[in-house]
Amino acid sequence: MIVGEVMSKKLHTVKKSDSLKKAQDLMVTHAIRHLPVVDKGELLGIITESDIRGAFIGQGRNARKGNSGKLEINNPGKMKVNDYMTRHPLVVVPETHIEDAALMIYKNKIGALPVIKRNKLIGIITIMDMLGIFVDLMGILHSSSRIDVVMDKNPENFEKVSSIINKEGLNIISVGMAPYLKDPTQQVYFFRLDLCETKNVVSKIEKAGFHVISFMD
Repeated sequence: MIVGEVMSKKLHTVKKSDSLKKAQDLMVTHAIRHLPVVDKGELLGIITESDIRGAFIGQGRNARKGNSGKLEINNPGKMKVNDYMTRHPLVVVPETHIEDAALMIYKNKIGALPVIKRNKLIGIITIMDMLGIFVDLMGILHSSSRIDVVMDKNPENFEKVSSIINKEGLNIISVGMAPYLKDPTQQVYFFRLDLCETKNVVSKIEKAGFHVISFMD
């Protein structure tokens, strides 16, 4: 799967000359946390909810008392996006694999990646988009059953367990993996199945010599 297949194409953007108030109002109206900053379709930067929050916190720390004795605080309607946006943000292209985009988001602790093509902004992919893909792939919103099996990393064992499940006429929706904390040479395979009774197939998996640590109908 590539970014171009799942990115948001309905874009909300701001100009560098726009005010922080306009940016914040757009975020609230459209329930988003990131706004690309563009000029004639070209990406200049990105401004986020945390950038705006940081600007307001900063102005509070730097506020001073005027002649009236009251704190003078900058007007967010006059504070410009240009002064608070992140310039030269990390970007991806439509052909970028989802796994690579997810790794960029994770490693750099960011919430979104603008998508560009020939230097023009064409979309954006966010951490929530990534979560949605994960939920869909794992079938979490689909009524399902699950069997968690411990086995070593030999692919033949995975094939054996999958074969046992298939021979029972059960459909595997997805398979996840995680390290088995009690033994680093083993892994836990999470088999998510169409909703079914798992007692019989669990018994057959265990008779084949595998350790089922949990199951759910």
